[in-house]
Amino acid sequence: LFRDARDGTEHVAVLVGQIAVTEPVPVRVHSACLTGDLLGSLRCDCGDQLRNAVDQLGAAGGGILLYLAQEGRGIGLANKLRAYHLQDGGLDTLDADQALGFRSDERSFAVAALMLQKLGVTRIQLLTNNPSKFRQLQDAGIEVVARQSLTGAVNEHNARYIKAKLERAGHLPGDA
Repeated sequence: LFRDARDGTEHVAVLVGQIAVTEPVPVRVHSACLTGDLLGSLRCDCGDQLRNAVDQLGAAGGGILLYLAQEGRGIGLANKLRAYHLQDGGLDTLDADQALGFRSDERSFAVAALMLQKLGVTRIQLLTNNPSKFRQLQDAGIEVVARQSLTGAVNEHNARYIKAKLERAGHLPGDA
């Protein structure tokens, strides 16, 4: 458990299997998503990505899941639910967040870099389709030696969300 001294926010590092810090460590940096991770919401692919990441870390023999308290791309649960209401009215996820006064992504992954450094990990294989995570970790001194695609199931409820991530937020498509 890591507590941010600035605001008391708590983040968790889950160590899966065996980790050799002398080699690049497989890492998933995952922002909390109560609706997707816990409640199984079909509006996003977060829960699928979380479960797929744990499976991939296990299959690799070990790795680290960083579970960050950054609900709703950093806008918090209440604002995320407000954004859902705006999405029901026709806005996509990015426009809904902006209508509430937020940037398209309020998250910072500097805390993830600090967590990795505290764990003695400076070289990683990052499980993500988000180039911003890659760049922010690199900028914070973590050497990202490889990126591994991580996808979730596309369905009628999240297709517009995933399309917005790919076309407007710059996420990379899955390698499959």
